[in-house]
Amino acid sequence: MTLKPSYALFGALFLLSACGQPARQRSECLGSLVTSSKATTVQTESGPVAGYIDDGVYIYKGIPYARAERFQPAVDPEPWKEVRPSRAYGPTAPAPARSGWWSDDQAFTMHWDDGFHDEDCLRVNIWTSGISDGGKRPVMVWLHGGGFREGSGQELICYDGTNLARDHGVVVVSLNHRLNVLGFLDLSAYGAKYAHSGNLGMMDIVKALEWVRSNIAGFGGDPFNVTIFGQSGGGGKVSALMAMPSAKGLFSKAIVESGSITNLLDPKYSRRVGAATVANLGLNPSRVEEINDVPYDRLLAAYDAALKTVCEEARQDGVFPSNFLDAILFGQVPVVDGEIIPAQPSSPEALALSKDVPVIIGTVYHEFTRDQEDPIFKPLALQQAADRVAAGCAPVYFYQFTWESPVLDGALGSTHCIEIPFVFDNVLLHRTFTGGGEDAVELGHRMSRAWTSFAKTGVPSFAGVPAWEPYPRTLDINIDSKLR
Repeated sequence: MTLKPSYALFGALFLLSACGQPARQRSECLGSLVTSSKATTVQTESGPVAGYIDDGVYIYKGIPYARAERFQPAVDPEPWKEVRPSRAYGPTAPAPARSGWWSDDQAFTMHWDDGFHDEDCLRVNIWTSGISDGGKRPVMVWLHGGGFREGSGQELICYDGTNLARDHGVVVVSLNHRLNVLGFLDLSAYGAKYAHSGNLGMMDIVKALEWVRSNIAGFGGDPFNVTIFGQSGGGGKVSALMAMPSAKGLFSKAIVESGSITNLLDPKYSRRVGAATVANLGLNPSRVEEINDVPYDRLLAAYDAALKTVCEEARQDGVFPSNFLDAILFGQVPVVDGEIIPAQPSSPEALALSKDVPVIIGTVYHEFTRDQEDPIFKPLALQQAADRVAAGCAPVYFYQFTWESPVLDGALGSTHCIEIPFVFDNVLLHRTFTGGGEDAVELGHRMSRAWTSFAKTGVPSFAGVPAWEPYPRTLDINIDSKLR
């Protein structure tokens, strides 16, 4: 049955009150909290870090995986000798204010935590059930949403990896990387020093994956069994990573949730954005170095104005139709620069890079519309799946998430982001979004098992439903999931 929202939490807690159940929600019961550095210290290549243990799960937050000067590629962090406390989220990437902050309904349902911004933001967070134990647990690296413009590894409460680590036997990693003008402003026309500035945000993620490869064994993870997964902009980042030679071998499986991207920015336009940004700041080529000292807010304003100008130029050139997704992403996506990203993700060259990587691809039913089926994200997801099948790639498992939230009298429907609490088995933790009803909790248990099964074996199992066959079959994920 589906419980009314006002009774959902009570009913779910009653149903699952036995804390010894094999798949439980973090909010069901509170266990011991251990904050001893001695009990939690792990040695990384840069130095020792200490976290905490929450009900049997070792948690580490805000660990530096790299450092970077403005508009320059990231390098290894400065090493340290003393044990570094890593119990609180570190700084997040600078980003514009969310419009949703001023909407009561959005602020209530999404429950954002945007942290504090700082350009020194290259941090990872880790959840694991054991450290320094020789365990080779599958690793799942989460890439946050927000396009390539905003967001962080902590922005939604449902990003918490506790339940996946404790109940599903995986190590969860989330991370922050540079965004918007700091991560994707193409200044390559101004000399070799800025050759890769249009792809710095993606290069940060590769650097984080390299950190995982070098350090995750100490946190009980298998560095050679890594799944990258992300939603919305995070799915776009997964799509881009599969087209990056520098990322090859750093992950073995991938999941794209409502974020398929088949084409990235042409350098013709990314350089125009760079030139217009420089001009908007009153600079010229001989003074371009001064851009490194411009306050962030002024830099972002110049960038946004440049995006608007060049986007209109591209539209007049017929570069893209009046597609919502193209318009919001234009200029704020990685650049096909011929080196960091040699070719478009849909090209044969890019598909060959990730040919052996099995992928889950899908969308949710009411993304940005209630009147028709998913007109924005689904065509791109279908195209990405079809491209991989045509290229003879490893299996693609396609889904559509159709469960509808009862929150706010059902106004949300099956909205963008709604599947995330289910993927993380955090339906109760994010009950302002899900309602927390017993059917939803059970669906969260099932969906998280499918995702973690995929991370373990490359095949998503989903108890209680028909076997999930590869594309062109589609799994409609709901309480009564169906394969069609």
